[in-house]
Amino acid sequence: MNIVLGLRIAFAGGRESVARFALMASGVAIGVVLLLFSLTAMPGLQGRIDRYAWHRTDASTPATAPDAALWLAVTDRYAGQNIIRVHIAALGARPPVPPGLDRLPGAGEMVVSPALAELLRTVPDDQLGDRFPGQVTGTIGLEGLVSPDELVAIVGHTPEQLRATVGAYEIRGFERPGEEMDLGIFVQILVTMLAVLLVGPVLVFIALVTRVGAARREQRFAAIRLAGATRGQTGVLAATETAVAAIGGVLLGSLGYAVARPVAAKHVRLEGLRFPLDDLAAPAWQVAVVLGAVPLIAVATTLVALHRVQITPLGARRRVRRRPPRAWRLVPIAVGILGIMAIDQRSSDPDAPADDPALALLGVVAPLSILVGIVISGPWLCMWISRGLARLSRRATTLMAARRIAADPYAASHAVIAVALAVFVATPIGVAAEASADAPRTVLDPGVVAIQVVGAAEETLAPLMSDRVVVARSGPGRSMIVPCAELARVTSLTCPLPVEVGERGPVAALFYPNGFAEPGPNADRLPIDTLFVPTDGTLAAEERIRTLAVRTMPHALTRTYRDYAAEGPAPQPIDAELYKSALGGAESLFPIAMAFVVLVAACSLTVSTVAGLMDRRRPFALLRASGVSVRELRWLALLETAVPLALTVLGVMGTTLLVGFLVAPSEFAWPSPGFLLGVTAAVLTALAVCMITWPLMDVATRHDNVRFE
Repeated sequence: MNIVLGLRIAFAGGRESVARFALMASGVAIGVVLLLFSLTAMPGLQGRIDRYAWHRTDASTPATAPDAALWLAVTDRYAGQNIIRVHIAALGARPPVPPGLDRLPGAGEMVVSPALAELLRTVPDDQLGDRFPGQVTGTIGLEGLVSPDELVAIVGHTPEQLRATVGAYEIRGFERPGEEMDLGIFVQILVTMLAVLLVGPVLVFIALVTRVGAARREQRFAAIRLAGATRGQTGVLAATETAVAAIGGVLLGSLGYAVARPVAAKHVRLEGLRFPLDDLAAPAWQVAVVLGAVPLIAVATTLVALHRVQITPLGARRRVRRRPPRAWRLVPIAVGILGIMAIDQRSSDPDAPADDPALALLGVVAPLSILVGIVISGPWLCMWISRGLARLSRRATTLMAARRIAADPYAASHAVIAVALAVFVATPIGVAAEASADAPRTVLDPGVVAIQVVGAAEETLAPLMSDRVVVARSGPGRSMIVPCAELARVTSLTCPLPVEVGERGPVAALFYPNGFAEPGPNADRLPIDTLFVPTDGTLAAEERIRTLAVRTMPHALTRTYRDYAAEGPAPQPIDAELYKSALGGAESLFPIAMAFVVLVAACSLTVSTVAGLMDRRRPFALLRASGVSVRELRWLALLETAVPLALTVLGVMGTTLLVGFLVAPSEFAWPSPGFLLGVTAAVLTALAVCMITWPLMDVATRHDNVRFE
């Protein structure tokens, strides 16, 4: 009976009740979609790591078939894109077969990914197709590809052909997901921290949505309490109203997630590659937990907000001011910072155990403590913002905004806290992206193709030789022996060349030499390391040289100015070290992080603006009736949101940067101007989106609303 009455009360308020229900349901739906996509981040990353597994195959990979095979894998480039070229030859009737294939290609045969097959059809053979000595006889299935966009070719040979090829070696199996890929406790902690940071802002947003019309509901249920309803009956009535909206939002959000997931798989990229649709899927048990927990969170938020009505129903009408927040609310932030510092110190200890459950637990508790600290310290920060705004105010609307924030800093904090948490997630990603952007690109001059030919006989290099080619030889200690004047002709380096080169030095792009030296008397006897071949600078000319290099030496690595300018770090041979960095590409995550901030910010501010307008219709109408213009009322509402938002975002960014400095002061980097502009644009976009509610100010403050209730 109480549930039926709760349903009647929920929709008995006419258009306002319908609008409140629609706003709550749509807000919960958006929160559910964001939450489910947050939960797909970890499966997406893990799926990419698992799909990389067979790429990491080497001679030490455990056997997966009775017979062996010869293997040579090289990462090539075309027009700024990576191309994985695998040469393979079976050494028996039952050799290992990589995922995505039914059998190994025979001599003269080649199987390619669908994306590469399309590229081969559109590019002249002398620029690309001639690098693959075989006829396309099939395509690789998606289970053998990192992404639908990946460019992969598996070329079949005879055993005699590969035995005569430099760099080929014998394998007995292909590495499988989960084998030889221990992410380590530190990476597991980072993954867990990322999951907590993604889910936290969305949960706060859902809790915010359920408080739409909270002030009006407090008064309504206070009246019901005074009419004789018990606490339990009042709680059931309130919970029914919220639960119906939350369940409707969950159903709508589930539908939205199902529609948006294929769109995300088509457009979201990491390191330039899309995710397969199957990888962008939250585990079924997590989806079930979300769909069941969101209505419970909404109901719990409503009951907590109704606590004051249950205890003192008359106080809901008198709107007794709550006690001002205290500085103790900053304690969880300090505890979280200390915890992250302890994690960093412990993980860098060489004597620390490889698997420490206490450290893993601390990896969850520390970021969660900071999240909780940001949430509960928001009112304290808003209180000081109101005092500063009141001191600096020169207009009546500014003073009213300051007084409004001071009257209820808790409500002011609720409006912006989800945005603050989203910025807390995006800031470390932005700083990491800036550090990656600062990595050395290349010193090659435009039009120059650098070809690493270590191990090749000099007579085989004749097709690449000319008077313009600069030859660098391999010296002791991985140094590069080359005349300084010659190298300066094809690179931006100047004489004298450095004797030693740091890992991130200015010549890191030149296949990572440890240093340079001038040729000595017997330098011609040293093996050739790298050829620098000038071209006319056109893409076609550069790709023709690449193709010629690959036909001359299948194991050759090539680099150009375009590779670094377009994509950053150049390709390496396919080996375990390259793909242990599969969680890299922070610069690719930055746009996704900014989109996350914009979504959470826009939704949170819009919901809080509409909710505040619904709760304060009568005060706004009285102000308008007393002579305050609609424009001034809109400015007042904007100040109440924009000032706490801007200063809270700055405070959160400062906290995040402080954590980074305390954890690794030697590697600390300030965020780039581009990142700061991105955050500013995201916040301004969110404010612009919430301004679509401004026309409601004119409707809500009409004079007939002065007699509202």
